[in-house]
Amino acid sequence: MEINVKNCNNITTAKIVIEENKLNIKLAPNGTGKSTISKAIQFASSNNQNALADLLPFKLREHNPENLAPDVSGVEHINSIMCFNEEYVSQFTFKPDELVNNSFDIFIRTEAYKAIEAEIKQYIENVQQQFTNNPDLEILISNLKELSGAFKITASGGLSKSTAGMKGLSGGNKIVNIPPGLEPYQPFIQSPKSVNWIDWQVKGQKEFSELSTSCPFCTSDSTEKKEQIAKVSQEYNKNLIKNLLNILDVVENLGDFLSEEARKNLHIITSLKNGIEKEHEEYIVTVKSHIDTLIEKLEKIRTLSGFHFKEGEKVGEKLPTYKVDLQFLNTLNSEKTRTIISSINQSIENLIQQAGPLQGKINIQKREMSRLVECHQKDINDFLTYAGYRYEVSIIGDDEQAQLKLRHIDNSSHLSGGSQHLSFGERNAFSIVLFMYECLAKKPDIIILDDPISSFDKNKKYAILEMLFRRDADQCLKGKTVLMLTHDVEPIIDTLKSVRSQFSNQVSATFLQLRDNEISEQPIAGNDIKTFIQICDQILASSQDPIIKLIYLRRKYEVLGELGNAYQVLSNLFKKRDTPEDHRIPSNENCKNAPLSSDDLSSGITEITSYVSDIPSDYPSMISLFKDEERIKKLYQDSNNGYEKLQLIRILLDINRIDNSVIRKFINETYHVENEFIFQLDPSRFDLMPEYVVKECDNILETFEA
Repeated sequence: MEINVKNCNNITTAKIVIEENKLNIKLAPNGTGKSTISKAIQFASSNNQNALADLLPFKLREHNPENLAPDVSGVEHINSIMCFNEEYVSQFTFKPDELVNNSFDIFIRTEAYKAIEAEIKQYIENVQQQFTNNPDLEILISNLKELSGAFKITASGGLSKSTAGMKGLSGGNKIVNIPPGLEPYQPFIQSPKSVNWIDWQVKGQKEFSELSTSCPFCTSDSTEKKEQIAKVSQEYNKNLIKNLLNILDVVENLGDFLSEEARKNLHIITSLKNGIEKEHEEYIVTVKSHIDTLIEKLEKIRTLSGFHFKEGEKVGEKLPTYKVDLQFLNTLNSEKTRTIISSINQSIENLIQQAGPLQGKINIQKREMSRLVECHQKDINDFLTYAGYRYEVSIIGDDEQAQLKLRHIDNSSHLSGGSQHLSFGERNAFSIVLFMYECLAKKPDIIILDDPISSFDKNKKYAILEMLFRRDADQCLKGKTVLMLTHDVEPIIDTLKSVRSQFSNQVSATFLQLRDNEISEQPIAGNDIKTFIQICDQILASSQDPIIKLIYLRRKYEVLGELGNAYQVLSNLFKKRDTPEDHRIPSNENCKNAPLSSDDLSSGITEITSYVSDIPSDYPSMISLFKDEERIKKLYQDSNNGYEKLQLIRILLDINRIDNSVIRKFINETYHVENEFIFQLDPSRFDLMPEYVVKECDNILETFEA
């Protein structure tokens, strides 16, 4: 697929080609726009126009006569993307009781597992359908839960006085039993809006009764009625009445679901004048106990699955325990409840007849779960061992309660979470591995890895690559469409050179080059990765200018550590010294260096001309080449290679006169990091030099010319 990005941050245009079902490594120096490409693809594919608009380049925010806007094409067919970047790591939270949330869904619920789960569901579907589109059962469960929730059993077996139910019943039913003297208020107390009326009456009495002897509503004299008016607030509390009404409503709604005796007894209890006594409490405890037992049974039946059967349990022996026997729940043993329960019990009886085949499917499910647990534990722990991390993980817990736990190898106890124990690098390593498993579970169309492993040590980098791409395709990201954006050349060296056979044809690598805000791609093949010695020998055998050849020859001696006569001559040529010095000999007390002997000079020149034949064979003529500023400038202007430009700047100018110390250090130690590796990309073909460094050299050259 080809994705085109326009007008996003520092990028005017970028064309990115992604090969599907492969690891696509895009190498680019920092500052090229790797994260911008990642964000642009994500925002465009999810149609997040506001976020995409925020990528508008700063240069267009004040002056944009053509109304240019961020634009991304080629992502229309991408429905889902998952991206591993700094934001993912920062948002990744290690849970207090497990390393990652939803461990079961990530590690166990694979496609194969889901298929077995679906087969088991077919067997129990008839049982679960008893709860689908069954309004009577829905009403029953809802009202049972509400009545049970109104009361709480204490440790001693009584009713807690702080619950809504007890508060509503403790003062008696003052809606039916209106206190003496308040009979005139009966229409209001027994109306559907009694709670609102009580609230209104009490507020009015408290706030306005002291203002006047007149009624605040009709202004008639209320002196003789003040005591009666005040008694309403003494006898009635809107919250208690509200609790009472709720109890009355739910008992009324349960109606035919209760046994005749239970209806009668609850009617008596909820109509008591002076509140409930101990025997009433005990009866409510019995009713609540029966309700809780039935709710528990119904919930167990409703959620019936293969997870309900432990290892070694016989399905045919356990299923009968799911049936509901109302004779032991006599307060709920009514004709209407029996009708519902009878249908549920029959569905369980039908399932018992299929216990044999169901047992077989459940056994397969448990074996698959055991296999997945063992496989994932081994893979993650092998990775931790190979990468040098002193931790192990275990997947602990039955069925859907399975959780990924962490422990240090020096301690047998599982850690509570991970953030407080793991270092920054360790958290990153866990995050990227768990990100991989999340990708396997969610199956995005494209997976983006934004500089995922640059901060790791060499052995850890390869351990992560191995974990992500070197196992069976259903257990890692092999064969998935992956875009890896990185400034680290090592993944390319590993996958295309060092162990390329292990990655077969699964990798596509390119170099992203930024020039004048436009990004172009340059393919990278295995033969583009060479030792610096190979690169030097290749340049020396070419038709390049002799000065360019000498740049690479000097570097070859440095890499090999051969600082003999030839290197001494080259060092003096690059410093443009008329009298060559021998830096192998310590300087004298006046800080003067010893001159290079004529024999050593002659020997060095002979060796140099054996590599570079098209250069003068005497030192003065050689020096004249390096002092020819116009020639050096032309070589600089003609060169398209940042590495050569920096070396030419070193020849042309006194580096110590460059004010920018960062650029000065960069020029002096060009490719300091990359040259620590055995292999690297050929700097004469791949311009790995950041554009800003080359532009700064251009500015420096212009300044010195002026």
